[in-house]
Amino acid sequence: MKKLFAILLSAVLVVSLFGCGGSGSSAKTIKIGMVVPLTGDRASEGTYATNAAKIVQDEINGNGGVLGKNIEIVTEDSQGTDVGATTAYLKVAADDDIVAIIGPDNSNDDIAISDSAEKSAILTTTQGSSPKLQAVCEKGQWLFQLRATDSTLCGALMNFAVTEIGVKTFTVIHDTETASADQGRLFSEGITAAGGTVDADISFTTGTKDFTAQLTQAQKAGSEAIVIAGLQTEDAIIIQQLRDMGMTQPVFGSNGFGDTVTVGMAGKSIEGVYSVTAWVPNTPNELGAAFSKKYHDTYNQDCAKAAAQIRDHVYVICEAIKQANSTDRTAVRDAMLKITDFQGAITSYDCSKRGNCGKGGLIVQIKNLTPTIVKELSSAD
Repeated sequence: MKKLFAILLSAVLVVSLFGCGGSGSSAKTIKIGMVVPLTGDRASEGTYATNAAKIVQDEINGNGGVLGKNIEIVTEDSQGTDVGATTAYLKVAADDDIVAIIGPDNSNDDIAISDSAEKSAILTTTQGSSPKLQAVCEKGQWLFQLRATDSTLCGALMNFAVTEIGVKTFTVIHDTETASADQGRLFSEGITAAGGTVDADISFTTGTKDFTAQLTQAQKAGSEAIVIAGLQTEDAIIIQQLRDMGMTQPVFGSNGFGDTVTVGMAGKSIEGVYSVTAWVPNTPNELGAAFSKKYHDTYNQDCAKAAAQIRDHVYVICEAIKQANSTDRTAVRDAMLKITDFQGAITSYDCSKRGNCGKGGLIVQIKNLTPTIVKELSSAD
């Protein structure tokens, strides 16, 4: 009888230790989910993200954690697609101990997970910069866009091209996926607003490897400059093929062209390209410079935007948990809305409106395979 009692007592203790949970409230660690591409064409972004997550997790836990607990970043593979992102998101959100989730580094994927975020009722930060994503975040209750929207940044680059570089005629080439299509439209609107002319608007689809047709059409247009909006892999391929075809005019690109990932893939073909972006490894931001150095010292490579964004997302989420003094999902979401001036490695963040939370950007030019700051930008908000 005594032996049976001991067994029952042990079972009760196991249940009491591990059977409870719910929003991380009684877990030994505070779990934060992260959905990034670990496989597929954009897997390098996921590598930067997971590398950054390791640094930040160790950094925060080494300084006492959050609410006296260590944080644990739980990662799932988005596969670089909207379907993969949704599947990965739902898997993470199903864990009751997950307090918040960092969404993918792509507006299209972020929009794809938006319904799941609302149904799951869990704070989700998104990394995309599309104005369409901004509208989705502001309409919902649980999504926060921790980026400066392209509405501000694309127009600024085109104004710079027309008024400071002196270009008057442009051909705009863009992907048809959500973020790039938005950027293409905003580039065209910015050109017109600045007094320039769009000679041709040319599209392609994600995954294109041969841009001969698009670039031949651009050659026929005879514009003074080319503007390109796409994701990192396609950006690298198209700039290589553009130069191989003997096209020497200046190129202005979306944020992918200023990213370490694209520069590494494109090589010397990307020299001289202007880009509007959120991050450069040699950032003047004090927090950013410290993180960039730590990343380089740890992994012996430059810190890409995909890494710097994860750093900021984790810290903003942890700030919301601290302000809530709780890991209850609703309390953390409500605390997030009260964060109006949080300084990160990339920029400062105002989360009170959910969309367009990031407040800064950069115009850069690639010199000696290094994104070099030409001009600092601020969001219109």
